[in-house]
Amino acid sequence: MGLYHESKVMWSILLVLLQYVVSEEVMQLRMPGVTIPHNDTYYHMQTELSDTIYITGYRAAAESGTVHHMLLYGCRSVKSRGTKVWIGGASCEEEPKILWSWALDAPEFDMPANVSMEVGNTDIKYLVMELHYKVVQPETHKDTSGVDILFSKEQTKYQAGIYLFMAEDGTFPPKKKDIHLDLACNYTSPAMNVFAYRTHAHNYATLISGYRERNYTWSLIGARDPRKTEMFVRLEVVLDVKPADTLYARCEYDTTETEKTIVIGNTHHDEMCNLYLMYYIDSDKINSVKGLCTNQQEFIVPNEEDGEWYDDYISNKLLVFVLVCVCVLFIGLPVLYCCKSCLCPRKSYYKRPNDGFEKLFTPEEDDEEDEILYKSYKHSY
Repeated sequence: MGLYHESKVMWSILLVLLQYVVSEEVMQLRMPGVTIPHNDTYYHMQTELSDTIYITGYRAAAESGTVHHMLLYGCRSVKSRGTKVWIGGASCEEEPKILWSWALDAPEFDMPANVSMEVGNTDIKYLVMELHYKVVQPETHKDTSGVDILFSKEQTKYQAGIYLFMAEDGTFPPKKKDIHLDLACNYTSPAMNVFAYRTHAHNYATLISGYRERNYTWSLIGARDPRKTEMFVRLEVVLDVKPADTLYARCEYDTTETEKTIVIGNTHHDEMCNLYLMYYIDSDKINSVKGLCTNQQEFIVPNEEDGEWYDDYISNKLLVFVLVCVCVLFIGLPVLYCCKSCLCPRKSYYKRPNDGFEKLFTPEEDDEEDEILYKSYKHSY
């Protein structure tokens, strides 16, 4: 009986795994043997989607020696060009939505359980693949780089998206070691859960880091040297981001090995400052997220000690509390006493038997003779 039960459980597990494997399909996107006529050639290729699918993973089919980076955009519409492949130009007719990025031979990437990227609906009718080729290739070279997209037709509970930090301009002088460029944006969209991040820059960047600030408490999202394999790095703990939080990114550079000024730009001789945050959110809220931050603003991260970052800053909070108490004790109380004396003066009633009525006196109105008169009348009764 026990053996039968164990066999039944094993078959059930295998059946579930088989259903998962069978339900997952692959879409191959490949450049159709293009030539690379010059350095920093940007190719785009569009694919129209006829059905709604749910992307669960990506497998790059490219080499970093040929392809500098690869991006996959989701578009509502694309400009009619009479061809599905073109050099340069915009990826989408409207604002593109970044779905995935790759560089430096990054490994495959899979979504967490119950998470996918929905495409093929009214918001994303086209996939546009962008490939940046770093250097010119011989005319005999016909490139077929691309990506394998793993997808399912089963809807998931959560939808994934990309929140992108991107610097649009910047200048870095030569022979400098400690240079940084900062971006900062207030988050105003529905709450999201960040589960992975990816950095991207060129030759001079040494570190790219991201932070979340909430109620004066800072949390490190992630930090990575962009010269390493540019993979999406999974967070050990999913980090939630809520409205009213502030998100920050910092790119650090070292130009000690160059004699020329470096600028932010699109060629491999220029620099970039990109930080990608991959998040998931309830499926019905995915289109409400504003996923781009380009606001360049200097910031200071509190409590940096020996390169370690701390989430809780108790000492700062205690200092503020002590200062508030001192202000209340030495400034607030005297001011309060003076206000009370002015607004609520002490009052006294003096009986005047000869006058046959009660008269109201205040300290400002009473004089010394009146006090003596009152006391003499009081003793006579």
